[in-house]
Order: sequence, then structure tokens, then C-alpha cells
Amino acid sequence: MTPIGSVLVVENEPFTREAVEDILDSVGINVISVADGHEGVAAYLSQRDEIGLVILDMNLPGLDGAEILRMLRTINPFVKALVASGYDEQEVRRRLKNQQAVSFLRKPFDADTLISTVTKIMA
Repeated sequence: MTPIGSVLVVENEPFTREAVEDILDSVGINVISVADGHEGVAAYLSQRDEIGLVILDMNLPGLDGAEILRMLRTINPFVKALVASGYDEQEVRRRLKNQQAVSFLRKPFDADTLISTVTKIMA
């Protein structure tokens, strides 16, 4: 697979963050991973030209996924985002105030679902 930009993963759960990193790395996608929202916004600011997609958890310490997405949209209104959450999709969309161009992936997910979702979004 040809690299199609880096993926920024903002996930506070170490096991999940490392699993996503390993899965995406296995198919040649560069991953930048951070453990909280403030680090996520900082990483996006410093590397936004390289980042093709941001994967966000909804429940994070400090800034939650909805707050991070709003901040990223002020930096780049066209940022591609994938929210990975244990909440159902309706609840996530309600919390995001129905922001457009946000994809959703329900946790737990398997490697094939993550890879196909990410490559579809980044295509």
C-alpha cells in the first residue's frame, strides 16, 4: 500500500492506541499517536501538512473528542475525522452537534474494519 498521509490517533487508552498504531503500520500507514486532546491539537498544528486523517476517541482527559474536533476545524475546516467510540453513532453525532464530514467507527472493532474504514476515508 502506498502511504496516503499520516494518521493522527488521539486515544488515552494505551492498549487501544498501540493496537491502532500496529494495525495501520502493518499496511504502511504512518501513525502519529498521542494520549490526550491537548497533545492532539499540538500535534495537528505542528504536522498538519502530513496528516490525512485524525482518529478521535470521544472520552479523553482534558479536551473530549467533540472539543478537539471543533478546535481542529478552526485550524482546517476540511480536516478528515474518524470518531472511534463505544457510544452508539446517534449519541456521538449528537455530541458532535451533527458536524459534517465525520466518520464513525464503533468500538470494539477488528483490524480489517479499521483498515478498510481508514483507507476509504483517505482515498
